[in-house]
Amino acid sequence: MRSLFSLALLASVFALVLASVAQATVFEPITCIMLFILTFLSKSDENSLLLTLIFAVVFALDAVLVFGLKYGVFPVVESYFIENIYAYGAQLAVSLLLLFLLRHRMTVAVILTRGKSASVFEKNYTEGPLYLLVIMLVFIDFMALMENFLRNLDRMGVDEEIAKAFWEVTFFFDYFAYLKAVPIILCIMLLYVGLIVRTKRQPIQN
Repeated sequence: MRSLFSLALLASVFALVLASVAQATVFEPITCIMLFILTFLSKSDENSLLLTLIFAVVFALDAVLVFGLKYGVFPVVESYFIENIYAYGAQLAVSLLLLFLLRHRMTVAVILTRGKSASVFEKNYTEGPLYLLVIMLVFIDFMALMENFLRNLDRMGVDEEIAKAFWEVTFFFDYFAYLKAVPIILCIMLLYVGLIVRTKRQPIQN
């Protein structure tokens, strides 16, 4: 239990620090603060804590990638087209990782607890909705990446007369942060709801 809590706490703090430094908006730090609070709330329930840990670790990795791209890659890249490939590609990879970890939560539980905790293997009723929301995140990232290619067809050898018809296709580019914010906030709310349901259904085991 203590190791899961420590890992979740460390990951959420690490994500908060990097997100505060690297991000241009306040959304990412707020998300990390919410995860930080949720880590403490789920301290006594390993099942909820494990799900929180998965999100905290993935958000921390996302913060590392954003920090690295912003200060290591973007300054040496002269094309917004290439920058967007790196940015959306990294976001897609992170969302796919989150989807993979949720899909294989039991395996993660075995590795982290060495099979010594029975509660982490119990069914959490939020897993299904969480899985659907993360699929939505994957879809948004994928569509943003594809839109970037569509908007820059001329850079990939397509005749400019054809390519310019797609230059103004910027829906995912314009609303990317908002589109991502909704499922992420819903995920954190579901983690909280899952914790409440579990604590009301049965006493928390220390």
